[in-house]
Amino acid sequence: MMLSVRRICALFSSFAVMAALGADIEGVVTFHRAPDAYFFLETASGAVWRVQREVNEPRVSIGDVVSAGGFFIKGIKTPRFKADVVRMLGRDPSRLPKPERVSIGELLLDPIANTNIVNRYGRIVTSQGVVRDVNRRQTFMQLSVGSEAGIIQVVVPYAFDRPTPEDLRIGASVRATGVYVYGSVQNPESGAWTGIETPSILAASDADLVVVSSAPFWTPAKLWVLIGGILLFAAALVFWVKSREKAKADAVQRERLRLSRDLHDGFQQLLAGSMFRLEAAMNLLPEDADEARAQLEKVSDSLYHTQTGLRAALWSMTEESEGPQNLSGLVRYAAGRLAHWQGVVHFEFRGEERHVPRALTGEILMCLQEAVGNALRHGGATDVKVVFSFRREGLVISVRDNGCGFDPESVEGSGHLGLRSMRERAERHGGTMKITSEPGAGTIIVVRLPYGP
Repeated sequence: MMLSVRRICALFSSFAVMAALGADIEGVVTFHRAPDAYFFLETASGAVWRVQREVNEPRVSIGDVVSAGGFFIKGIKTPRFKADVVRMLGRDPSRLPKPERVSIGELLLDPIANTNIVNRYGRIVTSQGVVRDVNRRQTFMQLSVGSEAGIIQVVVPYAFDRPTPEDLRIGASVRATGVYVYGSVQNPESGAWTGIETPSILAASDADLVVVSSAPFWTPAKLWVLIGGILLFAAALVFWVKSREKAKADAVQRERLRLSRDLHDGFQQLLAGSMFRLEAAMNLLPEDADEARAQLEKVSDSLYHTQTGLRAALWSMTEESEGPQNLSGLVRYAAGRLAHWQGVVHFEFRGEERHVPRALTGEILMCLQEAVGNALRHGGATDVKVVFSFRREGLVISVRDNGCGFDPESVEGSGHLGLRSMRERAERHGGTMKITSEPGAGTIIVVRLPYGP
């Protein structure tokens, strides 16, 4: 006996899923989309079937009452019927079930893993959630709609050439109505059904998707972009302000350094020359010119105080200049600016250099200028050796010259301002100063200083 092509396909489909039994079912069409060759039918007893057929003939629509002859498909967890023939019996929209309002959390419950959960497969439902993703396809639009419980898929018929509605954006709240479906998960080894996958609502038309509220302007992505932009702007602003401040500070430092050099090369040298000439003039006075000598000594003292103050001012102007920051570098830097020290004054640094506060560094340079100046001016020295020893307990500075030497007690007792000033500077920082000298044997000055806090 020859079988029709439709019959052969029906039998092949039935045997492919296991077994099939011939039957007839009757009910109202609850869901159908024109391009699809399947529809959902609810019988008078409330049973819901997904009716599959080879072709979309005769055409049915939601609310039609039909009778289908074919086979119940076995071996599939969801209720399905393979129709060989569909007969139109009329229309009765009043038999359509009202959509059941359910939450996304309820739709995500697994009726296969837990048989106590209501199985809504094939039922018409309405659910609301927030759009997490929008995916346009050729003939439909697929949305990921979620809540705190999770995410389901909403599939809506939508032509590709139609623009997406302006208010349908990620973050918008939507309400979808349609048939609820899912896929069944089967253990390949045991054949047991273990759960559901891809829970979805299939909408019959785009009218079944309603935007309840538009996406908020401040989405998390926009908020992070705004925060990132503010931080970037703040960083750029801070960098710009610091750059301007540094540029101004550099300009001030360069100007201070230029001014200090001009003062040193001009007034400092002029004062030094004046003091030399003043001492020469006092040596030319007759022995009985005590009153004149006393007045010239006062002038000499005034010039010395002026020179000392100018040195302090010059140091304060250059202590934040572009010069070196460590003590050894600053000493060499300062010595390099004194032309009459070249080839006469020699430096040696012993031990691992330690940090010396800037205030103490200034005092050291002032004492060094005074000690070397005395050796050259008063002692007539042609060789001065300066040794800096960085020891654990503190810094030791020794200045040794080959000058004419002197009697320390007689000189300090006479109130020599230079030596007294050096001693006061050392003691002000918790240090000591010792002078070893005798006429014709040169001079050794040793200053011991703590490194400071």
